[in-house]
Amino acid sequence: MNGYRHFKGDYRAWFKMDASQSVFTHTFGNLSPECLEIRNLQPLPEREVESERTGDYLYFPLIRARKKSALGRMLQSNACDVVLLADEMLAFSEDLEQVVLRGHSGERLESGSRIRHPKFSRLNAESLMLSGKITFSIPAAQLEAVQPTPNLPAESIAIPDAPVQRSIEIPDLILNRIPEPVLTAPAMATGCFMQLFNLGKWFFYMLLFLALLGWLGSKLKEGGRQEEETTDQVESDKPRLNPQQDTLAPMPWDYLTDHRVRWNDFISHSFLAAWSTSSKQFEDSRKMHPAFANPQVSEAITYWNAVYTEFSNRDLPKLDSLVTYFASEQKRKNLNSVQTAEMVITFIQEIPYCLVHEGSCSEASLQADFIREYHASQKPCLPDIIAGVQSPYEFIHNLQGDCDTRSLLGFSILSRLGIPASIWVSEAYSHSVLGVGLGSGSNYYKMAGGIRHSAVELTAKGFRLGMISPEQGDMNNWQIALYKN
Repeated sequence: MNGYRHFKGDYRAWFKMDASQSVFTHTFGNLSPECLEIRNLQPLPEREVESERTGDYLYFPLIRARKKSALGRMLQSNACDVVLLADEMLAFSEDLEQVVLRGHSGERLESGSRIRHPKFSRLNAESLMLSGKITFSIPAAQLEAVQPTPNLPAESIAIPDAPVQRSIEIPDLILNRIPEPVLTAPAMATGCFMQLFNLGKWFFYMLLFLALLGWLGSKLKEGGRQEEETTDQVESDKPRLNPQQDTLAPMPWDYLTDHRVRWNDFISHSFLAAWSTSSKQFEDSRKMHPAFANPQVSEAITYWNAVYTEFSNRDLPKLDSLVTYFASEQKRKNLNSVQTAEMVITFIQEIPYCLVHEGSCSEASLQADFIREYHASQKPCLPDIIAGVQSPYEFIHNLQGDCDTRSLLGFSILSRLGIPASIWVSEAYSHSVLGVGLGSGSNYYKMAGGIRHSAVELTAKGFRLGMISPEQGDMNNWQIALYKN
């Protein structure tokens, strides 16, 4: 090994190991050092590494010394704290190559036995301390001139051919961990545990720094709504059996589905609504539809008034958990009426759009314009829904709704929160929007019971109170089917 300087000494090494790993294996090949301290350092003229690797030994081609800087420690997570003790006053750190550790296995209990008297100190269930003899090599180019410890005469510490990087004067804590003689010099060299303490200190600083970055990132994220569709913001778990279900009762049983919607409003507020829906209550809401299968009315607005009124009134008690959440957020974030309305508006806009049809999806795909283009894109469709609209509870259960399903949910929640609301329908536009009885300064409004209701589009993100598509802006083409002030 030309170009290297070779050394031997006594070592103490701290190892991490899994509970399944054994310290009695032949070569300890599943271990790696976290910290290595070498004493009684002596130069060697030559080495024969292969002959050293006989019997019980632990071999490492390279043990890299962990850098002293916090960044270096992070980037070298697999490195080791290496401490070479030139004497009781001077310590150095250096990368070690062709490392052979011997004398750590203990004596065998009997001839030919694999079981040994343990020769190590167990620190806890996952760490242990080994000790014994070490031989290693260091490239000659890495060695520097000896730098004496301040305030000490250089001749008292100089050791020829010693691998010197820097000198330090701090207590040696590692010696208290092993039942062997303890140094009592006035100023002892550093040990592995002080190195580990310093590592932990820098690790804590980095965690604090990362936590600060995370907090700043969350604030920046709240600064504006994400315009792209993010369906992972709307989640529903698999149905689970209702804990209160009597399993001796006849089928079908009651199952609960847990839902979560994460969204932002228009003014940097973030929300997370979580609620559960019941399969039995969902089926109960579906029973309202057959009554509207064969309408016997002369005007469409009369029909829609009857549908929306029945669906909203019957489902209002089932919306308690959502209404309670919105009311608590209004109070906690100190939202005014407009901000509260837009909290509900952006919640509904976050839920992905889905067409609801009275007939089959294939029949609907034959219709003109928007509906035909929608189905040509193979977007989701909910078929065979009498009246072509879902009730508020049906919508928050399966999260499938188009324009009037969304308007009906918005109307129901806002009404429960004490905010004037209305549902608008247009035969000319084949569309429905929500009306909110709050001032917005918009030209898209209608009077309902003496109160100005501003329209808002719920089928896409980004529409604030008083905003609808300009192509649907003729107020003469809209009728108010239901309102509550």
